[in-house]
Amino acid sequence: MASSSTSTTEFTNLSRGETNWQTTKKVGTLIGDQEDIERRKQLSSAALVKLKNVCLKGDKITKNTKLKLYKALVKSVLTYNCGTWAPTQSQEERLNAFHRKQLKKVLNIKYPVKITNSSLLNKCNERPLSIFILESRSRLFGHILRRDSRIPANQAMSGYFVTEGSKFKGRPLTKLPVVLDRDLSRIIYNLQLKSSHDLEHLRSIAQQRDEWTKLTARIREAAEAPQSEH
Repeated sequence: MASSSTSTTEFTNLSRGETNWQTTKKVGTLIGDQEDIERRKQLSSAALVKLKNVCLKGDKITKNTKLKLYKALVKSVLTYNCGTWAPTQSQEERLNAFHRKQLKKVLNIKYPVKITNSSLLNKCNERPLSIFILESRSRLFGHILRRDSRIPANQAMSGYFVTEGSKFKGRPLTKLPVVLDRDLSRIIYNLQLKSSHDLEHLRSIAQQRDEWTKLTARIREAAEAPQSEH
């Protein structure tokens, strides 16, 4: 609801016992990660159908042009605001599979033609979508840490560690700080995100943009290392 008759600010009550907030849209994104991921899949599938009908039929368009069109008109829809997602590992695997399926459609690779996952990605000059999401998540995290501590995103991060001691019944939720901590745990350096102290330490690193870029690169390289053929 609006805070006043003239205000455009909209407030949504986030309650663990309620689920209607998960399908509330803010800046084109559903608040619930799973809900937003599924919506992004649907929107990108529709965009791919339109692209195939208009541009990808026949052999007149080169492979590189097809892939450029895919990245600009379909992948951008699929990954919109993906830096805010906190996917589980199984969700990441499904996203990777969905991405590969789209790439096959772009290149018109159909059964019984077989191609390995790594060969497909190399052919398209792509990486697993989970790596793209990881980089987006890390860049957004660093950007927010460099901003004023009074902005809502920074207040939310600080408040998270104040309230995290509260215990709830049921399975723990996969939250963005948990996924960010998982990202950091990939590298050897003694970095984590489990407390306010950790948050402030990361904030000090993020002030040096070049250092944060290097940190993101190390996390990405560590995440790519175990990627294997399935």
